[in-house]
Amino acid sequence: MKDIYLIIDGYNLIGQSKELSSIAQVSLEEARDKLLITLINYNTQHDGEMIVVFDAYGVEGTESIEIKHGVKVVYTKGKETADSYIEKLTYELYRKHITHITVVTSDMSEQHAIFGSGAYRISSREMWSTIANQESVVTKHLSEIETKTPRNRLDLPDEVLQQFEKWRRNNK
Repeated sequence: MKDIYLIIDGYNLIGQSKELSSIAQVSLEEARDKLLITLINYNTQHDGEMIVVFDAYGVEGTESIEIKHGVKVVYTKGKETADSYIEKLTYELYRKHITHITVVTSDMSEQHAIFGSGAYRISSREMWSTIANQESVVTKHLSEIETKTPRNRLDLPDEVLQQFEKWRRNNK
């Protein structure tokens, strides 16, 4: 069985969403949080490991990694771009015939670098389309479950329910 990885350039994905882009203008942290909630939900239906990378290119600091509900979130060290981190990570993870790596980015130079490392690419726009499709499927499935679920825990004939109601009201 192959090791499956989905590596996402977080800010690139935010940039391809009108909603998240406008939120990012006011609060980058809020945009990241909303993106992570969306990706955590998506990850419940995805096989493999999801890694979301946010760069700290203009910020001093050390790299940090945290796990949020099964999604690995990486904040790169100061002066390191998400692109360079993803290229390095892709190269480290790739083992021919053993791994399947997909990188989500719309950055052209990043795309060429990951292809050279044996990874596949999905554009950020395609990823948003995939997420929307999955949300639609899940919503439809939940709706079907709701309509099939009886109001009572037991599907009993009306006469039996009426008798139970009489007993409940102490009307023998």
